[in-house]
Amino acid sequence: MIVLVALGQRPRNSAGSYGIVGVLLHPSRLFKPPPPAASQADLAAVRRGEARRVSCFLRGSSAPFPSRLRQGWLYLSSHDAQWKPFWSIRRPAQQITGPIGSVVTRPADHREPRVKKGGKAEYGLVTIPAFVVVTCQTPSGSIDLVVPSADVPLVVGYFGPADQPLP
Repeated sequence: MIVLVALGQRPRNSAGSYGIVGVLLHPSRLFKPPPPAASQADLAAVRRGEARRVSCFLRGSSAPFPSRLRQGWLYLSSHDAQWKPFWSIRRPAQQITGPIGSVVTRPADHREPRVKKGGKAEYGLVTIPAFVVVTCQTPSGSIDLVVPSADVPLVVGYFGPADQPLP
């Protein structure tokens, strides 16, 4: 994955991770979030060998992950998962490895102070995306991934056990 980023061949953004260019290309995102089927399509693409980039805040209970929320990108591919800080100059990507025991989700709340709570229409028209906390339990501690709600099926499907139902 780092090789792809280093060569400038950035993976496609996931369905729920878009900026102003994404809104200009798909103006409907101003009024409604992407459908869950789009995230399912992203998960299928990752399982086929493609990679996706998810907007993601990260926090961990043990090293090497930051103990406070940090904004960045979660890169998911069929062979690994990495998180890279959004504001980074020569900072290496954090590999997310090890067996994931369980995956639990909850809406972002006061414990995520810099994250937009979203889910409502601003100025009566523009929908602000809601964020969801995906907590992955590992033998060394927990990892919180705060992702747009449209990307929850992708992240849970990637890290969760195969028999776990998707939200």
